[in-house]
Amino acid sequence: MPFLSYEARKFSTPLAKPASGLLSLPLGELLWGAITVGATPISMGGTPRPFVELCWRAALAAASLEEDSSGRWAMTDGYWRLDPSEKRAVSYFLGMTQAKIMCEELLYAPHLIHLDAFLAMIGQTTRASRPDLVGLSWRAMNVTIAVEAKGRTGGRDDEVIRKAKQQARSLPGVLSTSSALRVASVASFDAQWRWEAYLEDPPGPVRPLDSLTPETLLAAYYRPLVAALLEAPPGQVRDDEAMTIAQLPGIDLAVGIPAAIVTIIRELPLTGPLTTGQLLEAGAALLQAVPASQFTSRDETAGSDEETSVDPQEPLRPYTGTDGVYIRPGPSWLPSPR
Repeated sequence: MPFLSYEARKFSTPLAKPASGLLSLPLGELLWGAITVGATPISMGGTPRPFVELCWRAALAAASLEEDSSGRWAMTDGYWRLDPSEKRAVSYFLGMTQAKIMCEELLYAPHLIHLDAFLAMIGQTTRASRPDLVGLSWRAMNVTIAVEAKGRTGGRDDEVIRKAKQQARSLPGVLSTSSALRVASVASFDAQWRWEAYLEDPPGPVRPLDSLTPETLLAAYYRPLVAALLEAPPGQVRDDEAMTIAQLPGIDLAVGIPAAIVTIIRELPLTGPLTTGQLLEAGAALLQAVPASQFTSRDETAGSDEETSVDPQEPLRPYTGTDGVYIRPGPSWLPSPR
């Protein structure tokens, strides 16, 4: 199973894992991070295609990273061949993906959304510099998470860390939370082109954002994911009491969301702007329907999906994030023999 080297410094809250080391990162978790990071800005105009976006997010991550001979995630030849402008776009996306994975692993924070997309969804826009992602520690529901995610094709330097810390300080506080945590996250590659993670918690004042509450954050997080699954062709979706699972066409990947979440979110308009009241109502229902204790299993198959039996060490084993989102890659995701 591939590993990711990481280091976390100066955090004001206890971490779920040691502050540095090698993190076991199976393919399913990598794809989970790529698919779920942020909130797709489906209210920002144009024709939304959330289901197609799930496909390209997963494919981009798998096309850019592979397990090397040392057992670490490393840059692929395809990534290396990109021109500089293409590399910048891919490194930005990988920076977001890595930040999402590390916040779940270290901070119990799987629900991260793009702040600008959230503001656009409720009709609030701003030109102010803000962190990329905001979220909440799901275990205690009392710690705000604000993340500035940076991605580098080469190594990290002091300047990129400084910029990430500066932007992470512009934290919008979540109402009803008792403490705030800022995360400056930098994804980069070492001299052997192996992917690595650096995270730091910079100090700074809290500036509350009244519209961002645990309820609105949860509803905004799940809305684009549910919209994507409901956009899937009827023959590609399977529902039961526990899980709604869609087979992504053409890329041999299944994605599932707990049925309780789907039932609540599908009552919302799945495209276009929403009122804060609509998000609050849906989010309150989510807090009642999906308590934090439900999302504790990791690296497991969903209970409703018994089509495939896999060895626990198999690189294609399904993955369920602590947000309840289920990922099952098929055989075509295995690396080609060299």
